[in-house]
Amino acid sequence: MLPMIRTIQCPLLFDQDLVDTVRIYNQAVQSVIDIGYEAKIFNKKKLNAMTYASVRDQFPALQSSLVQCARDMASAMLKRDKFQCKKPIKRELSGIRYNQRTFTPFLESHKISISTVNGRKKYDLIVPPYFQQYNGKVTSLTIKIKNKTQIIAYITIELPNTPITPPKTYVGIDRGIKRVVVLSNNLFWNTSAILRIKYKNQHLRQVLQQKGTRSATRKLKRLSGRERRFMTDTNRRIAKWIIGQPYDCIVLEHLKGIKHNSKKKHRVGIKLRRKFGNWAYYQLEQFLVQSAERCGKTILFVNPKYTSQRCNQCGHITKDNRKGQSVFKCQECGYELNADLNASRNISDLGTSVVGRVDVRHPNVAISDSAIQDVLLRGIPVTSPPL
Repeated sequence: MLPMIRTIQCPLLFDQDLVDTVRIYNQAVQSVIDIGYEAKIFNKKKLNAMTYASVRDQFPALQSSLVQCARDMASAMLKRDKFQCKKPIKRELSGIRYNQRTFTPFLESHKISISTVNGRKKYDLIVPPYFQQYNGKVTSLTIKIKNKTQIIAYITIELPNTPITPPKTYVGIDRGIKRVVVLSNNLFWNTSAILRIKYKNQHLRQVLQQKGTRSATRKLKRLSGRERRFMTDTNRRIAKWIIGQPYDCIVLEHLKGIKHNSKKKHRVGIKLRRKFGNWAYYQLEQFLVQSAERCGKTILFVNPKYTSQRCNQCGHITKDNRKGQSVFKCQECGYELNADLNASRNISDLGTSVVGRVDVRHPNVAISDSAIQDVLLRGIPVTSPPL
């Protein structure tokens, strides 16, 4: 069972030594990327043999452990693209990662010691009240410079798992664009405010893009961040509401690849593809998994195939059962219900019927993509992949 992982965000007082460290560190990362990309190598051991001496000579202010951190980050960036795209570019003040040899946290006294280009320095940690509940083993540190004036420390902490028991009660959740979530216990999340704000922002983006002026471009950038923050806040509130329901197990559809599949061979129109692109279903899924870990509840994923076409009363499956976006009427038995509610009940039934045939473990159990596909083809739910 994997431990729970949480990241706390702590502002640091502005210090030029930290800014210089970030700048030189990123230059070292780019230097390793240049060599690795030219040689088509992303293996850490090989990159270390090729670049360590030259990077130490080129950036003498960067201590040995930070050079190794920079190499690891360059290796990860090269491995991510597998040389299928253009060469990765590391921005001058983008985030940098520290390993456990390059920093020492003192969370109880709200201080942290960090390696810089000017030696080890101790900083005061400003821990927000919400993050003070997390107290565990610190595993990594990321430093980011925001707006060239703010320094944020992202500290990753391992927390012990909350004990869980085999689930006895289940709730199915149907996620959609018109209705964000519909629960199988007849509860709907009011989506009208979300759609109104999305349509308003979409219209405003179109107007600003047609203008094309510099002020319009600045407005577009601010608008992008505002809508992203709005959806993040909304998804957190939805996840909290769902986890608060009196059920041991939350059953979701496994929607991986749905946006990509919608673009293949132009299966759907451009308007619907735009709606898919603005659909933050995965973020909601991640928030649900995090909350379930903390509460000791279980998340199960089932194959979404036919959940919208199957009658929850008689089991008859046909496309003709779906009369519209909101109307479901069975052609076999005449059962009529809201289409999303019918789908959520089918999802709940899938989780209930097969949970006895699989090992229900903690939500963050690691499982490979091939194993997920194999299980989904057999209609068996699986636990969530790690965060």
